[in-house]
Amino acid sequence: MAIPKKTDRPPSEHEVALTLYQAFRRSNDVMFYCDRDGTILDVNEAFCRHYGWTREEAIGQNPRLLRSRYTTPDVYREMWSQILDPRVGYWRGELVNRAKDGREIPVILTITAVRDEVGAIVGYVSNAMDVGELRRLQERVAQSEALAQLGQMAAVVAHEIRNPLGSIVMAARQIEAGELAPEDRELVLKILRDESRRLNETLTNFLSYARPRPLRLERTDLNALVSDVARIVSGDGAAGLRLELALDAALAPFRFDADQIRQVAWNIALNAAQAVEGRGAVRVATGLRDGFAFLRVEDDGPGIPASIRDDLFQPFKTTKSHGTGLGLAIADRIVRAHGGRIELDGARGQGTAFTVLLPTAQRG
Repeated sequence: MAIPKKTDRPPSEHEVALTLYQAFRRSNDVMFYCDRDGTILDVNEAFCRHYGWTREEAIGQNPRLLRSRYTTPDVYREMWSQILDPRVGYWRGELVNRAKDGREIPVILTITAVRDEVGAIVGYVSNAMDVGELRRLQERVAQSEALAQLGQMAAVVAHEIRNPLGSIVMAARQIEAGELAPEDRELVLKILRDESRRLNETLTNFLSYARPRPLRLERTDLNALVSDVARIVSGDGAAGLRLELALDAALAPFRFDADQIRQVAWNIALNAAQAVEGRGAVRVATGLRDGFAFLRVEDDGPGIPASIRDDLFQPFKTTKSHGTGLGLAIADRIVRAHGGRIELDGARGQGTAFTVLLPTAQRG
């Protein structure tokens, strides 16, 4: 079908329609069009290349033929609430679709309601961009960056190991001498416990950053996980720490790596508790936003200086007197591996809020 040639007269509606249809058929993005009942009326060539169905096989089908096991009902509820809302009219988010041969294809998807002149829905246009290769490239870049930082990491970690190790050796010698008074012995035992825990945390962070393990995705209740972390942080905090929870009961379990996200929640919540120095409030909330589940941790501490905000998620950057500066770097890496992100709000003197966004549809 030839595209109409350029003339001095304005193109007719028919010519515009032909041009738009050719753009639809030849687009590199994966596109299809449905009627208002959800029956596929047409697909483009990219659809056939990516998903493996021929045009004849796809026409007349329902888009459910693309649904993978990772797309949860709550994603569809949010999707259709936005598409059918006249004030919005579309949904955009990340999904994992399923090809004819069973391959799972991560895409950034936009579905738009098509309305007639009186505002009634007559159909839907779906436009998807395959981000699988982008994800693989991001993973390779992240691995290269980690290797480049190993030398710097070794120096920092060696320093952080030496200090608690020295305290442990000294405490062990005092106990071995057997000359400690009962009250001194309890103090020395506390030093052993505290420095051993600090040493273990340092080594754990080092290994987590230097050798990240693959994600183990399982359907998990984020609210329950956050409640557990908050209880531990509250128990470890000073008596003046006020920890407030606002967990969204509508947030259904979804697939994520529970152990790694627990580490993210722990690192961020502990930072917040330390920021208020045991004499302020830490507020923890969960919910849904634009196809993502969120975990928000907010404190009323002194805030973060503007001079370090840009480097906050870089390894070995810390405002504390001790520590490797790996906690937030590890959290950022874990969240990015899930296809999410961490947002930072707040200025110096006004508290700080970290928001962790996790896609509710995940690749296996």
